[in-house]
Amino acid sequence: MKAVILAGGIGTRMRPLTYVIPKAMLPIGGKPLLEHTIRYLNEYDITEIVVCVAYLKNHIMEYFKNGKNLGAKIQYAEADMPLGTAGQLKTAEKYISHPFLAMNGDIISSLNIRRLIDSHEKAGGVGTIALKRFEVPVPYGYIEVDAESCIKKFTEKPTLTFSANAGIYVLKPKVFDYIPQGEVASLETQTFPTMLRNKEKLNGYYEEAYWSDVGTITDFERVDKELLSKFYSETGDPAHE
Repeated sequence: MKAVILAGGIGTRMRPLTYVIPKAMLPIGGKPLLEHTIRYLNEYDITEIVVCVAYLKNHIMEYFKNGKNLGAKIQYAEADMPLGTAGQLKTAEKYISHPFLAMNGDIISSLNIRRLIDSHEKAGGVGTIALKRFEVPVPYGYIEVDAESCIKKFTEKPTLTFSANAGIYVLKPKVFDYIPQGEVASLETQTFPTMLRNKEKLNGYYEEAYWSDVGTITDFERVDKELLSKFYSETGDPAHE
C-alpha cells in the first residue's frame, strides 16, 4: 500500500520558525518531523511514499531526494502554492491507483497502521478515518431540559468526551472525485462532508495510542522534549540521565 503525506502547508502558527523552513522539516528529537513519519511508515513495510509539497518545497526535496537513504521510494506531488488538505491530496492523484494511506505531515503518532488498514478492509466503504478522543472538563454545571423547558436533570461540572479527526486515513481513489482540481480545499470541512451527503460510507477507527499535532510552537517544544526523553530513556545515554 502506498502512503501520501501532506506536507505543503505554510505553518502560520509556527512562525517565525516557518519563515525559513517548512514545518515538515522542523527538528523533532534531532530529526526532521517528516523523517519521523517516513520511519514510522517503514515500520509497517510501507515504503512507497508520495509527499505532497508546496511551500518551501525544495528544502524537503533536496533533503529526502528519492528516499533511498531511509529505505523508501519517494515521489513528489508538487504545487506552486498551499492548497489545503484536500487540494494537496488531489496533487497525488496521478500516483495512486489502489487504496492508500494518507497522513497529515504535522502529526506524531504510535497508532498501529496495520490494524487501521485491517479495520478499513473489514468495514468497506470509501474511507476510514483514525480518531483521537479528547476529554474536556466543563467548568459549569449542566442542566437538561425537555421540549417544554422543564428542567429534568442537573449534572455538576461534567467532562465532555468527543472524537476528533487524527489526520490518518485509509482511502480509496474514489475520494479524488470529490476534490476540485487546482483549488484550495479542505478534507475536513468540504470533501468528507460532501461524501457523506452523497451517501458514501466513511468509517471511524479508534485505539489507545500516542498522538500529537505539531501545529504550534508550544506543541513543537513539548513533542520535542517527549521524543528526546523517550530516546534517552531507551538508549540509557548517561549524559542525559
